[in-house]
Amino acid sequence: MHREGFTELRTGVDDRNDGVFSTRDFQTGDTVLLGVPGRPTPGNHSHANQVSLNDFVLEEGNGPKVNHSCDPNCGVRINPDVNGFDFVARRPIAAGEEITFDYAMRNYAIEHFPEVCLCGTALCRGAVTGWRDLPDDRKAAYGDLVAPYLLALDEARAAGAPL
Repeated sequence: MHREGFTELRTGVDDRNDGVFSTRDFQTGDTVLLGVPGRPTPGNHSHANQVSLNDFVLEEGNGPKVNHSCDPNCGVRINPDVNGFDFVARRPIAAGEEITFDYAMRNYAIEHFPEVCLCGTALCRGAVTGWRDLPDDRKAAYGDLVAPYLLALDEARAAGAPL
């Protein structure tokens, strides 16, 4: 379940500038934030939302302000009504908690972030990486809360198809 107004953008969060925070509790499986797809962009960059192996869009709304974590409280799921990514709770989220997701959940490759990850979680990989560089155990932990094209790529790779 999602209701407008249950997340808020805060500026000046730590050394990451902005962040999106919950203003109420969410349970596992709740839609926390609706994705708002934007205009296509010709390639990958720090705010590009990858929607297929070769297609990127600039997301609108608060989605681009949701920070990366190597141990995120949200995953992503396609919202067919808007053809964008919604943020879905992977575990319970308390009011006041920052909303996070792993950028590898929607991007095959990450090329536009500092070399050192700033998430500070116990599961930190040390760098913000894309799906192609994500360890298999992390991929499994995310289940279906990732971009569907990433799962299809893994299936194709397992079947021996070139990428």
